[in-house]
Amino acid sequence: MAGSGLVATLWGPRAGLRAQNRRAASAESTGQRLRLLAVADSGSGDAAQRAVAVQMAQRHRQRPVELVLLGGDNIYNDGDIALVGSHFERPYRELLQAGVPFKAVLGNHDVRRDGGAGQLAYRGFGMEGRWYSFRRGPVQFFMLDTNPGAHWAPQLSWLRGQLAASRAPWKVVVGHHPLYSEGFYGDDAGLIARLTPLFNRYKVQLYINGHDHNYARTPPIDGTTYLTVGGGGAALRPVTLRRKGAKAASVHSFAELDFSASELLIQAWDRNGTRLDDVRLPAGIS
Repeated sequence: MAGSGLVATLWGPRAGLRAQNRRAASAESTGQRLRLLAVADSGSGDAAQRAVAVQMAQRHRQRPVELVLLGGDNIYNDGDIALVGSHFERPYRELLQAGVPFKAVLGNHDVRRDGGAGQLAYRGFGMEGRWYSFRRGPVQFFMLDTNPGAHWAPQLSWLRGQLAASRAPWKVVVGHHPLYSEGFYGDDAGLIARLTPLFNRYKVQLYINGHDHNYARTPPIDGTTYLTVGGGGAALRPVTLRRKGAKAASVHSFAELDFSASELLIQAWDRNGTRLDDVRLPAGIS
């Protein structure tokens, strides 16, 4: 696999031990807390991606994070895993060497080559399947494949069961495509019809997506806040505020999320380290 030399460096015995020790210490120290970074549309391999990655590493040095979420379009332009060195490993070298795990979903560009099979097999993206769930601290994550296809019927059945079974204080769904958008694509009526009945029934508090190349946060819509983190490196697109109380900026950026059992602090940062957003949400929004 291309980039395998760097992979060996990042994922060799010492790096693996550091990551294991870090996760164990983090679990003991944070208990019901979780701090993470979220970014999407990041795999451009250019100066914009590198600038955002520098600021992400800076946030980790100042306030350590336990996880990075990748919201799809992890490698432009067609998901070619041969480019993983220049489009993922090198930009995020500092975070990877610190043992911070990444968990990704597939974007529309990622499935252009072999349906995303190369990315699914690459352990640096942490994907446990085309859709999957995992728990960290007070948060249960539900990672979706929001691309068009015949996978929707089994995926929705799986999601319904997973949401019903979760007892986590926070339920967070991650997919590449926006439902409610302040950006280029606008609201997606199809995804709204598919997903919001489940979000409403099972009290999903947060949906994280990319696809729109900007940062945006909606006010809670029927109890769910919609967070767009698509400023990770791809060429920016304009934003239009469509909802009262929404926040949006056409800028290369990422989000920092700090969960406790009762509250979420969302902050967003641009490629220069300027704060774009700062809001606290209670876990029991309804």
